[in-house]
Amino acid sequence: MAAQPHFDVAAALPLATPPALVADLAVLSASGLLSAVHERKRSGLALFRYRDQEKQVYLEAGEVVFASSNQTVDRLGECLLRTGAIKLADLEEAEREFKPGDRFGRVLVERGILTPRELWNGVRSQVEEIVRSLFSLPEGRMWFWDGEIRPDNVVRLSLETSRLIVEGQQRCAELRRFLAVLDDARVQLAQTSAVARPNLAGSERVIFAAVGTGRSFRDVVAELRLDPESAARSVQLLRLVGALKLMRLSETPVANADGAIRAKVEAFAKLIDTMRSAIAAAEGDRAVDERIGRQLRELSGRYPALLADLAHADSGAIAADLLAERASRLPGAGEDALISALGELVTYLEFEVINHPKLADAQAFLANLEPLRRVIAE
Repeated sequence: MAAQPHFDVAAALPLATPPALVADLAVLSASGLLSAVHERKRSGLALFRYRDQEKQVYLEAGEVVFASSNQTVDRLGECLLRTGAIKLADLEEAEREFKPGDRFGRVLVERGILTPRELWNGVRSQVEEIVRSLFSLPEGRMWFWDGEIRPDNVVRLSLETSRLIVEGQQRCAELRRFLAVLDDARVQLAQTSAVARPNLAGSERVIFAAVGTGRSFRDVVAELRLDPESAARSVQLLRLVGALKLMRLSETPVANADGAIRAKVEAFAKLIDTMRSAIAAAEGDRAVDERIGRQLRELSGRYPALLADLAHADSGAIAADLLAERASRLPGAGEDALISALGELVTYLEFEVINHPKLADAQAFLANLEPLRRVIAE
């Protein structure tokens, strides 16, 4: 994708002022450092650096109010694409219209691609994603300047730091599982024929070029001298835009997915459908299916090997047979990835059930679903 604007914090960094804290991320984790700032309700700027990565987090009274990154994968357009807020064609149209000095978000609104409210939600998601990505940094350094330090001319949010820390730790675990898939000797990356010459930028461009018709993830990372965590996030984005695919040495269809995985998929599908039906009975099919579709699109950006194109827009259901087949193909971590991915969707629907004003005795309803949970937990 073409270049999009990044917020330049160089002018806002208090370089002439000694930081209140300097830490080695190999010794003190990003989650521990942000937890300490949050618990002490400190305001200021946290700067994280690892290799060529630079990410900034602004906090007020311990809560995140803004974040920025110099990584292509963290740009607004790419984040909107991952959450399903825009399509690849929308992103490419906006990038053609974008001119240096413009705000990329404004172009999206002016072109009618997003409403102002959708843009607000997109910027919020982008900031959250940048903060969550910090916990996948294997090492590096962090500087923290104390005080009322605010970025100029950007959206100022108020996000729960404690929630982002928990979500970031979960995202880190998910990325580790995806890395386990990429590191498998039977797995290769390959360019797709559908996107012969995609409009890419940054690390995505060099990874795409290095992959060619087929190479292992490990070889690409070694040649380009990339850290595996950042490269894996770029691979996820390249798969999302249809530029890369994962190939396994055995590409023959799996006639019968592993029995244990199939049983878990069927239990998940029934659990999800039962809760969806209860909510739909209270407010209608369309609204709940749209919400489930959004959740599935967001999850598919993090679990592309499992969830890509699984949502049925007309029913809110999932393609259980295909999901079981995909989970069986994942080397080693298929069952764990399945439980993590669909577990998030189940948790979201449980939240809706518990808090829905038209659903009486939600706890009893959820208790009746316990047999399905036991199948999943076995």
